[in-house]
Amino acid sequence: MEEIIPGVYVATFYPDINVGFICVGGGAIAIDAPALPSDAHVWREAILQTAGGPVRYTILTDHRLDRALSARLLGAPVIAGRAALLRLKELRENEADVIRQWMRLHGREEDLEGHHLSVPEIGVDGRLTLHDSLEVVIKSIPGATPGSVWVRLPGRKLLFTGDTLVVNTHPLLDEAPDTGAWLRTLTRLRRPHFPAEVIVPGRGPVCEKEATRPLSDYIQQARRRVRSLHTAGQGRSALLSLVEEFLGLFPVEKEEEGRIRERVRAGLERVFDELAPRES
Repeated sequence: MEEIIPGVYVATFYPDINVGFICVGGGAIAIDAPALPSDAHVWREAILQTAGGPVRYTILTDHRLDRALSARLLGAPVIAGRAALLRLKELRENEADVIRQWMRLHGREEDLEGHHLSVPEIGVDGRLTLHDSLEVVIKSIPGATPGSVWVRLPGRKLLFTGDTLVVNTHPLLDEAPDTGAWLRTLTRLRRPHFPAEVIVPGRGPVCEKEATRPLSDYIQQARRRVRSLHTAGQGRSALLSLVEEFLGLFPVEKEEEGRIRERVRAGLERVFDELAPRES
């Protein structure tokens, strides 16, 4: 893990997502959690040893199992956006199948028999500020999922974005409620007066504001190409011709190509549905 500013640590080596923690008076606040229980236990020990005290809260930037599956194992109350809380509550009703499907999609082999999904204790709809030795602000934002939040340290000009920003990888558009609003969030983040000099994306390397531009370009291109299909009166099947085009916009490891191709396809389908002409 890397100390990106004094007292704030990030790990970018776990599969798929970034996780981090903020040292606060005798403990820590964790942002997201490694998906697999074995990784979550190791991460918790690293936090305890570094922070010198317990995890006070674990903040989930959205409901995806990549970061939520083992959040409870960090040993703290879980905070998430209200819509993320409700979605995890729904998923828990059929958690065995949900976990099995996630494991199959991600090629994981760890035994999760008896593992239970975490349902957050606290749901944020708007803004929540945690006051300790540092001010930590959790804010609902239009982004990659219903219930997306980002986490700011205003006094340190640091921002954890979750999947609302990913760097050097294909974004997950498949649950985006409003890609136009997502674009406006990214534009806001880029503005000179926005207080973020160090940004931890949901996936990819720690970055600065300019790293938001490729994602904005990707979303804009998806919206533009999908609108062209609608204008031409073409259906969902026409999206297959776009998958290869979008697959080449970010690097893809050979062994990940099948999974990323599915990510791209699902994302384009979501944009297709979002931008479908409304019947009058």
